[in-house]
Amino acid sequence: MSTNDDSLLSAAVTALLGWPTAKMPLADENAVADLARTHSVDPDALLAGVYDAIAASDDLTISDLSTYSDGGASTYKSRLAAARPNLSSAAIDALASRWFFRLRWLGIESGIDAPRYFVRYGGEGATPIPVALYRRRTAEGAIVDEVLKDVGEWRPDTRRQIHNFFAFSLESDLEEVTAAAAAEFEEMVRAREYVPFRSTAAPR
Repeated sequence: MSTNDDSLLSAAVTALLGWPTAKMPLADENAVADLARTHSVDPDALLAGVYDAIAASDDLTISDLSTYSDGGASTYKSRLAAARPNLSSAAIDALASRWFFRLRWLGIESGIDAPRYFVRYGGEGATPIPVALYRRRTAEGAIVDEVLKDVGEWRPDTRRQIHNFFAFSLESDLEEVTAAAAAEFEEMVRAREYVPFRSTAAPR
């Protein structure tokens, strides 16, 4: 059996991601290596094929998915199946699960390296005043959540405020804001004066 065998590639995709038993998508390269050894193929070549399939799943057009009643899940799977017809339905489901988990739960959109910013508002009155700034960025593929403590001083978000924003959105007191609003808040920190945003705070 070769690494070009479609059924083996599909099995490797599900093995890497732990589909369907894992509670969240994995990145189990050892599982792929074990599968490769079982079928006497090159582990590195098989793993490369898996990551190629993942790249294909990340490159799909997704800008319109939010307009669908199911969040675009079925449409996403249809597009992925059309882009990679050599993958089994189980592999398609595994890749879709990974993509939606990263976007909906972790807030990571493939190809978007710019940080995402969040504020907590405080004070009284009709116009809310931002009192804390958080950001989520990626570093070498890993999520880094931070809170601004002083000018240019970011510290780990140990209270998991950003995590809670995605996991429990209805209960979170954070709101996502634009990079321009984040820069404006940093100037407030510098001046030690907190006032309502002048710029449009909501991200597009």
